[in-house]
Amino acid sequence: MLLETALYLLTVLLLPAIAGMAVGGFGVVMVARRAEADRQQAVRRAQVGQAIAAPIALIASFLLETGPVGLPLAERWHVLPYAVAVAAIVGAIVSRMRSPWWVQWSIVAAILGGLGWKFVVFAASNPYIQTGLFGSIVLVGLLWSAVARDACSVGMAMMAAIVFAGLGVLMILANFASLGVMAFAVAAALAGLGMVSGVLNLREVARLRAAASAQPVAVSADPAGAACPAEAACELVPWTAAAATTLAAIACVLALCGHAYNYGEVRPVHWAAILLSPFFALLVCKPCLRGAKPIVGVAWRAGLCLVVVLATIINAVGRGSAAEEASDGAAGSDPMMEMLEESK
Repeated sequence: MLLETALYLLTVLLLPAIAGMAVGGFGVVMVARRAEADRQQAVRRAQVGQAIAAPIALIASFLLETGPVGLPLAERWHVLPYAVAVAAIVGAIVSRMRSPWWVQWSIVAAILGGLGWKFVVFAASNPYIQTGLFGSIVLVGLLWSAVARDACSVGMAMMAAIVFAGLGVLMILANFASLGVMAFAVAAALAGLGMVSGVLNLREVARLRAAASAQPVAVSADPAGAACPAEAACELVPWTAAAATTLAAIACVLALCGHAYNYGEVRPVHWAAILLSPFFALLVCKPCLRGAKPIVGVAWRAGLCLVVVLATIINAVGRGSAAEEASDGAAGSDPMMEMLEESK
């Protein structure tokens, strides 16, 4: 039994996570290997890799879990690989565009929201639920785009990983464990991508500081060396609004799928709280992190996001336990009533 479980997790969780991390991390490695003057095109390609890393992990995990699915769909939730593939294509194309963040967000949110409203229909869906899916993709995509603009690539990847891990736990609580494992695969891929980006960003910081120390005239007055000598160059591959909105849309679809097949005590507010947890962290952290080191910002943002997710999971577990106790109490016998019945 233990060997089968380990083999299952290796196949459905670890291998897809490695595939997604490799796709996203390869571009960052290629950027780090190039000279600063030759990085522009490499950064564009790496941003495409960031946009498709999570979708690749999710699609690979789905196919390894359920096998290929054809049309017509045997079950409604089997629309997931098709929806995620479309999201990856849209996010990759728009990430290549040289346009302001709000333009990228508008394009991706409109396309993915419209397609989701029309085609991503799960059990017990109705026009109100479909409209809610469209609105959540637009809103969560906007908020995650704001987070991507404020946080560095490492912080964005880590917070997204925490969100997908939290969604995976909620799916297990909703008795949809197979979908939860797929969400864990996405979380692992994003966490790996964040660690790769973090290591390479730190190497870039060290390289720039060494170059600055070799040219004393060009160094700003900063004896502690707390700030990066060239702040823009320290961030090798920043997240685009298109990639952040694509990731948000996938998270919204997964949350709706988990809610549609919820056989536990997970409430809509639990899904919403986890989807919005990066924005909560942004609201708290933004006023108090001005001028802080990037690693401090990553730690604070990811930590606060984790606190929100853990609090949500604890609340969901508590509701489930209370519901089980209430059902057990209702099903159990009352000793006083039995005594009264016997005395008659």
